Amino acid sequence: MDNHPKPTLRSIVYQFCFGITAGLAAMTSGSWLAWPASAIKPLKEGTQGFEVKTSEISTLVALMDFGNVVTPVPASYAMDAIGRKLTLFTTAVLYIASSICALVAYNVYWMYFARIFAGMAKGIAFAVIPIYLGEVASIEIRGALSTMFIGFLNIGIFYDYAIGSFAELRILDFANLVIPLVFIVAFFFFPESPYYLLMKGKKHLARKSLANYRQVTKKNPTRSTLLENELTIMQTTVENDMKNKARFIDLFLTATSRRALLIISVLALFQRCSGISPTLAYSTEIMPKEGGGATSNVYMIIFSFLLILANYSTMPLIDRWGRKPLLIVSSITTGLTTLTASVYYYLDRETDMDVTNIRWIPYACLIIFAITYSIGIGFIPSTLVGELFPTNVRSYAGSISALILAATSFVVNKIFYDVAVRYGPHYMYWFFTIACFACVIFIQFFVFETKGKNFIEIQEILKKTVSKK
Repeated sequence: MDNHPKPTLRSIVYQFCFGITAGLAAMTSGSWLAWPASAIKPLKEGTQGFEVKTSEISTLVALMDFGNVVTPVPASYAMDAIGRKLTLFTTAVLYIASSICALVAYNVYWMYFARIFAGMAKGIAFAVIPIYLGEVASIEIRGALSTMFIGFLNIGIFYDYAIGSFAELRILDFANLVIPLVFIVAFFFFPESPYYLLMKGKKHLARKSLANYRQVTKKNPTRSTLLENELTIMQTTVENDMKNKARFIDLFLTATSRRALLIISVLALFQRCSGISPTLAYSTEIMPKEGGGATSNVYMIIFSFLLILANYSTMPLIDRWGRKPLLIVSSITTGLTTLTASVYYYLDRETDMDVTNIRWIPYACLIIFAITYSIGIGFIPSTLVGELFPTNVRSYAGSISALILAATSFVVNKIFYDVAVRYGPHYMYWFFTIACFACVIFIQFFVFETKGKNFIEIQEILKKTVSKK
């Protein structure tokens, strides 16, 4: 009998509705990631009733990533203790606290707390959502559904740039308050992950949850049989994974888990070293004031729109072409883009060459970067987190991935602005270029294809991979 039953249209629609709703937590993360681009200027000018010094800007930007470092590990324990759903609900509380801090701020320290709370919420979201989506999605649409997570992150970036470019900062802060409120109401109606319920021995509730996600009723005996088969596979997977009580150290005790951890950790590191974080935060500050034919704010709106367009255009391709080819193409083209930007900034800062006629290059690179980053390296690493690990350690793996993303972003964001102001942006863009090309080499030799495979099949590939060593 087919262990991979094709999902019905109703099931696909329901699962995508779930993906959209969970994506609201990622959307708020995206809005807070892009927030500095709209906030730096009014904060430096003191239009909010207090002035932020130039020396405080990089700290303000980086503190979101500091908050992001704090929560992934606790989130991994919370996911297995209280469930994926309730853990994800805590992001809304933290996002609401962020907006309130920003709205009542009368000095920079309130803004610091706003950024820290937003980062804490982002750390939870990035740890929970990929795993939650991977556990409830049908195999045929698992890649596409996981893509939605990063897609909504990009929608949040667009949301922030679009509002922040034309409205004052307080209106933007109110707008950021709306999204988590909508999330709380909408997400209430979706069930807990069947994997988590099986982990807790609640098979009846797991069957009910899976029936919801597959939109199966007792009126359809054939589909009910297929549902039982899928539930049996899930239960076998969970039982095999839960023979030993899950601990953080279990990630390092088996060769397969160590291999999977190496893959997602290095990809997370390279993702942030591609330059996405400072691009979101500082582009309006470092790009030439003229030469693009429009203001930098307009270009950031275009940039964020292209992030969305490229991401969702790739959704049908990830389950057709596969993860590995998209990762390689994305890393190569992103590296070429940052290399071009580094050459421009070098000519502008280090030579006597008149760059007036080529000031369009950074703007072009910004637009191209949005596309090349979004088709692979920008979202596939988070998809792999939900695919490569056994149930008993999956939450811990997600927390480590989120931790590496946060720590790398914190360092890059903190260093970038100071280096760009003192020495020139080209030094950082050279670094981004090296990271992208190093990522290609790593993907070629360490990453394998997971397209169309269930968790058991993926674990078998990992076993074969490590046995060759």
